[in-house]
Amino acid sequence: MNKTFWKTIRKNEYAIPEGYTAENLAPKLLSCFASPDPELRDDLAYSILTEWVDHDFYTYKQIREMMIVLSSNLEIGIGEKDTDSVFLRTFSILALALMIYHDNNKSFLKADEVETLLEKGLEYLHAEKDPRGYIQIKGWAHALAHTADLMLVLAENRHTNIDQHIKILDGIAKKLINSTDWVYLHGEDDRLSAVVIAILQRNLIELPHIEEWLSSLATPVNGFWKGAWTKEDATRAFFNLRNFLRSLYLQITREDNLENKTQLQELMLKTMQSLKAY
Repeated sequence: MNKTFWKTIRKNEYAIPEGYTAENLAPKLLSCFASPDPELRDDLAYSILTEWVDHDFYTYKQIREMMIVLSSNLEIGIGEKDTDSVFLRTFSILALALMIYHDNNKSFLKADEVETLLEKGLEYLHAEKDPRGYIQIKGWAHALAHTADLMLVLAENRHTNIDQHIKILDGIAKKLINSTDWVYLHGEDDRLSAVVIAILQRNLIELPHIEEWLSSLATPVNGFWKGAWTKEDATRAFFNLRNFLRSLYLQITREDNLENKTQLQELMLKTMQSLKAY
C-alpha cells in the first residue's frame, strides 16, 4: 500500500476504506513505522493509528496483539547508531505509549501486562544507543523523548506501584548520568521531567526517597562530575543532567497539584546547588 492509500484515509476523516477492516490493515500500518519518510511514518501512520485506537476501532484483543508486535520491534537493530532502524523502534515505543494511555482511560489491561511492558520499556531505555532527536529530511527519531512518553503514562497507570516508580526514576538517572555521547537538544529534558511530575502526583514515594534519588544524581558515589569540564564525555552528561534538573524545578514550580510542593522546591534548589563540575 502506497502513501496515497493512507492519505486518502486521512482525507476521508480516518474512515476505514471499503473492503478493509482496521484489523487487517494493522500489520501494514505498523510496518510504516520503519519508513524514513516522515510524512508516511508520523503524519499518516501514527496519526491514523491514534485515531483508530481512540475511537475504539480495535478490540482489546487486537490491541494486545499489536502490543506484542510493537514490543518485539524494540529489539530490531538495537545497539545501532545513525541507521534508519531507529524509526521502527522509536515509533513502536510511542505507539505503546498510546496503548497505555488508552488503557488509562478504559482499564482493560491486567497488572502483569502493564508490568511486562514497563520492564520492556526500561530495558529499551537502557539499550537504545541512537540518541538523535530531529534528523534533517527524515524527521523525528526522538528515542529518549518517546520512551519518556511511555514512562509517563505508565507512571499514571493504576497498576503501577511504588517499586515500579522507583525503577522508572532509577532508569532515568542511569540514562542521564551515562549520556556521555550526546547533548540532548530537542526537549528531552522536559519530557523526562514530566515523567517525574507524574510520579510525584501519585504520592506513593515519600520525600526522603526523592531526596536520596536527587542526591544520587548530583553527587554520584563515583565522583563522576568532578572535573567534568576537562572531559568531553562527562561534560555532555553534565549538561544533560543540569538541563533536566532545571526543567524539573520549573515544572514543580508551575504545578499546583503537588503535595509537599514547597519541600520539593527546596530539595530541587539544594540539588542544583550541589551539582558541580569542579
